[in-house]
Amino acid sequence: MIPMLIWFIVIVLIALLACLAIKFLALRIVLALLLTLPILLSVAFCVLRRSPVQESNKAVFFNATSIISDRGEAHGSVHKNTIPAFRQAKQNGADTIVMDVRMTKDGMLIVLLPDSVDTDNATYIVDETHWIQMSQLNVYGGNNGTILTFDEAVSWCEANKMNMIWHIPSFSSDLLTYLRNKIMQDSLYDKVAVTTYNLIAAGRIRCTDRQLLMGMIWKSTEYSIVNGTAVGNMYTSWYYSMMDTFTYWGIRSLLLPSFLGVDFLVTSVDDADRALIVESSASGMRTIIYDMETATERNYFANQMELPMIVNDLVSLLGTGNSSPTTPPSSSTKANKNRS
Repeated sequence: MIPMLIWFIVIVLIALLACLAIKFLALRIVLALLLTLPILLSVAFCVLRRSPVQESNKAVFFNATSIISDRGEAHGSVHKNTIPAFRQAKQNGADTIVMDVRMTKDGMLIVLLPDSVDTDNATYIVDETHWIQMSQLNVYGGNNGTILTFDEAVSWCEANKMNMIWHIPSFSSDLLTYLRNKIMQDSLYDKVAVTTYNLIAAGRIRCTDRQLLMGMIWKSTEYSIVNGTAVGNMYTSWYYSMMDTFTYWGIRSLLLPSFLGVDFLVTSVDDADRALIVESSASGMRTIIYDMETATERNYFANQMELPMIVNDLVSLLGTGNSSPTTPPSSSTKANKNRS
């Protein structure tokens, strides 16, 4: 309701300017600038837009990607973003692993979802803490509670012939340089893709590397609703609703993905429909579905539409294995949950 009201006010203001422009020269100039703005934006779009990956590595990657494990399978005392979780995912049928990649203050890449770790004595923010400190934290509890390094995770996936999707929650040029060097060193262009929420990060990735497969994660309520709760108050909620409106129509029209040179869209099952999937495919963009919870959703998107899917729990959704009862271990540290 509020976004519609804002658009109505904008239209009324432009109409008012048009009326006043009959008398005032300055307003005629302002109105002319406003009316030429769409033309200028269209020209800028055509000149600055980036192309998605055209090389064969895109086809190779997606031909080998169908069941994607969301940070591994966490059953029993196993935690996500760990080697045991990756191992369980492979045993239960996954061919690709999503992992969160962060960089410490001294440039060490680690696999960790939250941007900070709480202990009884202090809070350690990843990009403000040296690796020597992070490596000593028993984040998950038990005997294997230490943080997994990025190189260890990649080595395991390579040895087990698993494709990888590196999710970048927090972007930096140093992080991108490290990722590119790793890809070129191990010849991983047809085995790796990166994903991000950040539009600026997506643009910088494509400008830097035109071979690296890049995906954009999006959801129609990304900004206005977090963990089922509305963001903001009665005075600021309109801003988050406007951001969601901008993102929604930018994605649905394919303007944003086309401009940034995105190779695939990671779309929530609530926002996915056949029209968007077909239009994306016609524009050279693949679709990956996430947030699936029922067998009906799986049968439609995975079996009928033949789309790759990101699965949080392979056992419950696909029935591919048996998981042991979940028994949370005692832990001396607690991770601050961040947006996945």
